Amino acid sequence: MKRLDMTSPAARLDDALSRLEHAWYETRQQWNDPVAERVDEQYIATIRARVRTLLDAVAKSQTVLRKAEYECQHPRERTQQL
Repeated sequence: MKRLDMTSPAARLDDALSRLEHAWYETRQQWNDPVAERVDEQYIATIRARVRTLLDAVAKSQTVLRKAEYECQHPRERTQQL
C-alpha cells in the first residue's frame, strides 16, 4: 500500500512562509507607512495565520492517517515494521 506523504509538501509550505516573512521584514525596513500597515494586516498576517492553521491540521491529519494505516494492516505486516 502506498503511503500518503503530507510531510514534504507541508515542509515546503513552511519554508515558503519563512521566506515570505523574511522578505516582508526586509520590505518593512524601507516601507513604513499606513499603507504598509494595511498590507500587513490584510494580507501578510492573514496568510501567516492561515498557513500556520493549515500546517497544524496537516500534522494532526498525518498522525491520524498513520494510526489508521497501521490499524488496517494485517497483523503480520505490523510485526514487520517494528
